[in-house]
Amino acid sequence: MILIGRFLSPFVRRVAASLHYQGFTFQHQALRAAGEEQDEIRKSNPLGRVPALVLDNGKVLADSAVILEYLDEMAASGKTLAPRTGWTKFEFNSLLSIANGACEKAIFSYMEVRNRPESKVHQPAIDAAGKQSRDGFEYLCRFSSGEWLFGDVMTQLDISTACYWSFVTQETPEISDGADCTRLDQLVSRLSGLEWFNKTAP
Repeated sequence: MILIGRFLSPFVRRVAASLHYQGFTFQHQALRAAGEEQDEIRKSNPLGRVPALVLDNGKVLADSAVILEYLDEMAASGKTLAPRTGWTKFEFNSLLSIANGACEKAIFSYMEVRNRPESKVHQPAIDAAGKQSRDGFEYLCRFSSGEWLFGDVMTQLDISTACYWSFVTQETPEISDGADCTRLDQLVSRLSGLEWFNKTAP
């Protein structure tokens, strides 16, 4: 398999971390979803977005959520990362959706501040996105009660949120500095001590 996209993207990183944890062998093409490199990405994903995962049979999966669902289907026993049935599945997916949305709002803030001319920056929109991001991450901290974010077993919620929170603390400190998220700081520190996760550091 070939994973396309840079680990700076937390959505690419969560796929890479899952691939390593679940024991899949893959190559990595660290292409940037902009400029000439985006044209190369379009050969696999017509939108030019990352991540994209090229399977051994040549077929391509786009969007990290789709890729992660596929990996869970293919993972060996004991290596799945998400519940598959019942209310637990829906509760889990709802929390993961909140984590995804909190990260997306942080990325919006990142892109607005760093890529838009200062005269074109709309600060109220950035502030609103920052609040949504902060509120989402703080909600996850309040919800968690077990050893991990969703009980006493590590799940995709832990891997994804650690990738997301790492991005936020490094790239949008204006969001993380005002958040009460000690629980997430501890999560990132814990996973960063694991070799398979550390391989995906941007």
